[in-house]
Amino acid sequence: MNNINKFVARFILSATAVAFTATASLSAPITIPAGLNPGDQYRLAFVTSTTRDGTSANIADYNAFVTAAANSQTGLATLGTTWMAIASTGTVNARDNTGTNPFSDGSGFPIYLLDAASTKIADDNADLWDGSIAAPFATSEAGIEIASRRHAWTGTRADGTSDGIAYLGSPFGSVPLGRTFETSSSWVMEPTSVDTTSLYRLYAISGVLTVAPVEQVAEPGAIGVLALGLIGLGFARRRKRIS
Repeated sequence: MNNINKFVARFILSATAVAFTATASLSAPITIPAGLNPGDQYRLAFVTSTTRDGTSANIADYNAFVTAAANSQTGLATLGTTWMAIASTGTVNARDNTGTNPFSDGSGFPIYLLDAASTKIADDNADLWDGSIAAPFATSEAGIEIASRRHAWTGTRADGTSDGIAYLGSPFGSVPLGRTFETSSSWVMEPTSVDTTSLYRLYAISGVLTVAPVEQVAEPGAIGVLALGLIGLGFARRRKRIS
């Protein structure tokens, strides 16, 4: 009898741990937007929760920065994709750095934020660079809304090209910012400029992702596992009364 009770106790502890883990995962970034089907292709985007200056003229530095932000989230790190900054230097346009140039990269795919609603900000490459986006670019790599210091370095015009003077790493030391709370062209470039030594966020976008086939055997949900644990507890108590 003691062995049965110990087994049930271990089962309940394991079930509870799974339940808590599943509940915690609800706050993780959403990496497969709702409504997509196996084989559908898409891209993910976010604004970094961390900040840096805009003094570097090397686009690789900004790509490394947003990649580090993405890799801080297990759900994003395991995607195995490349993360790029939506940013321009004097020699690289944001639309080329991100593979979203509608003139050379094709029509592209829909772009989603990482929030619980899987908010879509653009239908394709052309839509991203047509002067407006469908929703504010205000979700971090953790899938959480950015509520403070809501600006990002871009050095980029509304069409995705580098600003002729005020690009990241500009020798003039002053670059316009993008407003994460806007859907107009100000999302990527507002009229005023700030010193490049200031600290601001960066926009990031993933490579092209594909929805994988649905698993044949689904893992039990948190509620189901917890229910099994409770059933086991009831069984143990019944056996104890009988004995």
